[in-house]
Amino acid sequence: MENFIFAAIIILITLSFSFELWLSSLNYKHRNAPLPKVVEDVYEETEYRKWLAYTMENFRLDLIISFVNLAVMLLYLFAGVFLYFERVASNVTSNIHLQTLIFLGLYFIIGFIINLGFSYYSDFSIEERYGFNKTTKKTFIIDKIKSLLLTIIFGGGFVYLLSVLYYNAGAMFYLYAWLTIIFILVFINLFYVKLIVPLFNKLRPLEDEELKLKIEAFAKSVGYEVNKIRVIDASKRSTKLNAYFSGFGKLKQVVLYDTLIEKMSKDEIVAVLAHEIGHSKYKHIISGMIQSILVISIYLGVLLAILKVPEISMAFGFSSVNFAFALIIFSVLLSPISIIVRLIMSGISRKHEYQADNFAAKHFSRVHMENALKVLAKENFSNLTPHPLYVKLTYSHPPIAERINAIKKNEE
Repeated sequence: MENFIFAAIIILITLSFSFELWLSSLNYKHRNAPLPKVVEDVYEETEYRKWLAYTMENFRLDLIISFVNLAVMLLYLFAGVFLYFERVASNVTSNIHLQTLIFLGLYFIIGFIINLGFSYYSDFSIEERYGFNKTTKKTFIIDKIKSLLLTIIFGGGFVYLLSVLYYNAGAMFYLYAWLTIIFILVFINLFYVKLIVPLFNKLRPLEDEELKLKIEAFAKSVGYEVNKIRVIDASKRSTKLNAYFSGFGKLKQVVLYDTLIEKMSKDEIVAVLAHEIGHSKYKHIISGMIQSILVISIYLGVLLAILKVPEISMAFGFSSVNFAFALIIFSVLLSPISIIVRLIMSGISRKHEYQADNFAAKHFSRVHMENALKVLAKENFSNLTPHPLYVKLTYSHPPIAERINAIKKNEE
């Protein structure tokens, strides 16, 4: 039984990697497909060749990262590295919850160090050569330190709490863990901009009075109250554009990238925010929360199933269920499960994006919405010809050409 489980998990890991590799390759090979007519004007010829080269470099880097991560995981499983983590943890302390933290801490730190080099190369080689990176080495190091500390504090705290629940709550573990994760999810949605963003970026009120009045006038015309409009200094790290809403009720606020203000006209910016208001009007934020809760329920069920089968831990040398190891195997087994989850959730998300685009085109301006999408595509180096299957399985937003065609169709 244990030999079967060992082989089954190794096969699942390998098949999952192979599928993701095949899917990425399929999308990569599709990069030379003819451009849809509606987006032929997004890139000039030299810019398009630059995009193709950028895509090729990122694909190669992602491929190397995937192979390294696969090799490391297989090494851990075959060489008994996880058993070594358990011995180290048990030698340090007899507290089972602290043992869980030490076990996962060793696993995380090694992964963090391995991927640090890839992250550095991505920012200071690829992104910098193509004009996107604005991060200094000092900012890069500080960001990594902050991220590491946040992971240790909040991630470690969450794992410790899960461990306490697992060893003490008995049959109520699933319910208590579910409630805890839902609380964290809601808390992050409410306070992310207020508590987390300022650790990495500066937020300031929108100073452009004309733009502010345009935004407020449009919001008022569709019966939407904008409480705060903030600008984030995204340009200190990248030239890429974005804008988003955060929070609910009185905590709701608009966040604009300073790069968005720099690269778009005022009407195009209002069109982007009209799109975001469309999400709110159609209750997409609530829908997204419900979807997240359903996915959490499924994933927790998978974790519980793993914890109830001691043979899974025993197949890799443990004497009984090891909670920390079960969490790692859980994350590994999520990959094939997430393919189905992604297919469903990405499909719903793309439908929501079409609805929000249509809201902006109908209530503000079709032309400005289309132009805004083209600017976003150009400045963010978006793929204008993704493979249809890759889109179905991974894209939360439809390709730009399909979004523009949908806007034109709704206008007819």
